[in-house]
Amino acid sequence: MNVSRQAAVLLLGAGLFLTGCSSSSDNPGDEGSTGPTLPARTVEKDKWQEGPSNPKQHKPYPYDIATHCGIKWLKFGGRWWVLDSVFPGVEQVKGEPSRDSQRVAGYMTLIGPDTATFDAAGMPVMQFVPNRGKPPGCA
Repeated sequence: MNVSRQAAVLLLGAGLFLTGCSSSSDNPGDEGSTGPTLPARTVEKDKWQEGPSNPKQHKPYPYDIATHCGIKWLKFGGRWWVLDSVFPGVEQVKGEPSRDSQRVAGYMTLIGPDTATFDAAGMPVMQFVPNRGKPPGCA
């Protein structure tokens, strides 16, 4: 066997070993997901849920997203966040979606210091990352 073929076999073997020994990923759409685990929330008239100013990691907090300007920016835990990823087909909240034209009732969860997710019934999981400064206003 020549050197390049030996290197390829070695790398392939290492890759298969690491794949077989790895645990499931933290991505919401990966195969370890057990499906919806939180109950659906409904919008409470005249009461907005925004979570605490210092959220703890991995704890879902009731949260309402304003939909007037779309779902791109939100303020959670004293910081502005911007939508980074959407995981279609993944639902962490079971039940009927909340019907309100100005907001979506769901849960915000701080996954890490720079990652948070929003989960609501009938919607894909949305991942947010911190935004530098305030978002632009909407028209």
